[in-house]
Amino acid sequence: MNQQAGGTVPLTQPVPSTRRRVMAASTVGTVMEWYDFNLYGLASALIFGPLIFGTSSVGGTLASFATFAVGFAARPIGGIILGHLGDRIGRKKVLMITMFGMGIATALVGLLPTYAQVGIWAPILLIALRILQGFAVGGEFAGATLLTIENAPEGKRGLFGAIPAMGTGAGFVLASAVFALVSLLPNDAFLTWGWRIPFLISIALVFFGVWLRRGITETPVFEQLEAAGKRERFPVLAVLRTQPGAIIRTLGITISGFVFGYMVQSFSLNYGVSTVGVSRSIMLWAVACASALEIASIPFWGWLSDKIGRKVMVSIGLAFTVLFIFPFFWMLNTGNTALIFLALILALPIAKDMVFGPQAALVAELFDSRVRFSGVSFGREIGGAIFGGTAPFIATAILAASGSINGIAIYVIVACALTFIAVLTGRELSKKKMTHVEALDDLPTMSAPLAPADALTERRTA
Repeated sequence: MNQQAGGTVPLTQPVPSTRRRVMAASTVGTVMEWYDFNLYGLASALIFGPLIFGTSSVGGTLASFATFAVGFAARPIGGIILGHLGDRIGRKKVLMITMFGMGIATALVGLLPTYAQVGIWAPILLIALRILQGFAVGGEFAGATLLTIENAPEGKRGLFGAIPAMGTGAGFVLASAVFALVSLLPNDAFLTWGWRIPFLISIALVFFGVWLRRGITETPVFEQLEAAGKRERFPVLAVLRTQPGAIIRTLGITISGFVFGYMVQSFSLNYGVSTVGVSRSIMLWAVACASALEIASIPFWGWLSDKIGRKVMVSIGLAFTVLFIFPFFWMLNTGNTALIFLALILALPIAKDMVFGPQAALVAELFDSRVRFSGVSFGREIGGAIFGGTAPFIATAILAASGSINGIAIYVIVACALTFIAVLTGRELSKKKMTHVEALDDLPTMSAPLAPADALTERRTA
C-alpha cells in the first residue's frame, strides 16, 4: 500500500506471465520501429539517390540523407503530442497509435513511384511519409520502455528497460537481412521492384504487434495515478515548468548514441561501398551480424547497469567509443572483410550499446510519474531531431569537404563529451523507488489534477 495525500491507493504488482507479455508487446514495436528506420537508412545510403532524387552523385546521397533527417524532425512533434496522451490516457493506447502509424508509412514507401515516373513528386511523397513515420516513432520508444520499466521488479529496471531496446538490434538484423537478400537479385530487377519488398513486409509486423498489444494492461504506476486522481491535465507544460533540467539532461544523454549509432549504421554503409570499394552485400551482412549481437548485448549492458550503476556503465561506454573511433575507420579503410566485420562488432554491440543499454532506465528515472512519458519523449526526440537524423548528412558533408575521416571522428568525440557532461552532472538514481507513484506531492501542479476513476464513475451515475 502506498500512502498518498488523498488516501491509500493499493499498487497491484504484475505476475510473471503478465510481465512476459508486456515485454513481448513492447519489443515487437521497437523491432518494427528500427526495422522501418534502418530500412530507410539502408535505402538512403544505397538506392534512394538515383531512384527517388534522380541522381547517383554526392548531391543525391546528401538529398537522400536530408529526408532521413526530416523523419527525425517530426519526432519531437510526435513526442510532445503522444507523450501528452501517454500521461493522460495511458501507455497502452498510445502504443497502438504508434504501431499503426509506423507500419502504414513504411508500407507506403514500398509503393512510391520513382523520380523517372513522376519527377519531383517522388521526393515530395517520400518526405510526407517520413514525417508520418517520424511522428509515430516520436512516442514509440518512450512508451515501449516505460511499459516495461514501470512493470519491472525493484533492482531490475536497467534490464527491463533494455528488453524493448534490444529490438533496435533485431530490427536492424531483419532490415539488413531482407535488404541483403533482395540485393542478390539482378541489378535491374532490384532497382525496379526488388527494393520495394522489404518495405511492404512491414504490414505483417503491424498485425502481429497489434495482436500482442491488445492483450496487455496498463502499468501499475499509471493505474495508481488514475485511481488517485493525480494525472496532469497538461503534462507537457508541467514537465517544462517543473523539470526542465531533466529534459535537457535527457537530450544530452542521447547525443552520443544518436551520432555514433547512425554514423555507423547509415553513413558507414555508404562510405564502405562508395569510398572504400567494399561490395554492398559484404557491408550489409557485416552490419547485420553486428546488429544480431545487439539482441544479447543491449539487455546485458542494461543488467550490468543495475549492478554497477548507470553513470559508471555509460561513462565506460563513452570512453571506449572515443578510443575506438579512429581505429574503426582504419579497419574499414583496409577493405579486408574480416576487419570490417570486427570493426562493426566492436562499434555496435560494445561501444554503442554500453551507452545505449542503460539509457531507457537512466532517462526514465529522471522524471516524476505524472509527466514521465512527456518528459522522456520530449527530451529524447529533440535529441534525435538535432543529432540523430542529421548524423549521416553531416558525416557525408564532412567527408565531401575534407576528403578525410578525421573530421568525422572529431564530430563523434564531441558528441561523446556532451553526453558525458549530461551524465556526470546528474545523480545516480538506479536505486530510486519507482514501483509506486513516488513524488505525487512533491511535483508542483500546473493545473487541477484529473479526477479519480471512481469519482468520475460516481459523477456520471449522478
